[in-house]
Amino acid sequence: MTRKMVLVLALLPFTVGLGCGGTSKVEGVVTLDGKAVDGASVVFMPEDGKGQSAVGGTDANGNFSLTTNNKPGAAKGSYKVVISKVKVTGEPMTPADSIAKMKGSMPKSSAGPAPIAGGPAKSDSLLPAKYASPSTTPFTIKIPLESSPLKLEMTSK
Repeated sequence: MTRKMVLVLALLPFTVGLGCGGTSKVEGVVTLDGKAVDGASVVFMPEDGKGQSAVGGTDANGNFSLTTNNKPGAAKGSYKVVISKVKVTGEPMTPADSIAKMKGSMPKSSAGPAPIAGGPAKSDSLLPAKYASPSTTPFTIKIPLESSPLKLEMTSK
């Protein structure tokens, strides 16, 4: 082998991934008033509105790990962290119920698009509302993390 080829082969591992940004492993724990939160959705939304969000879900101990496009980790950047957990409190409307409800409220002369059948079930938030919106969440996190695991400690007040 020539020296140039040896040099290229030696540097190849360092060039793989250049330009694609890569991701960093992100793991953490979510608590509310010091207690682990099971079954919550954790979403890291890019603060600048560009790029991909990273998502995860909490286990019984409040632990989560993020994925981006079904791959482990999150891209480098600054994120607003949104945490939510809902309880479904009603059954979804059937298409027939939805259409009947819409027909009952529509004037007979109404012309326009056909009503959309079906509808979502009613749900209630089980966490304080401020954590469920990027505009009100107090959590802003920079990736890569300075320390791991990340602790997202919510309070009910």
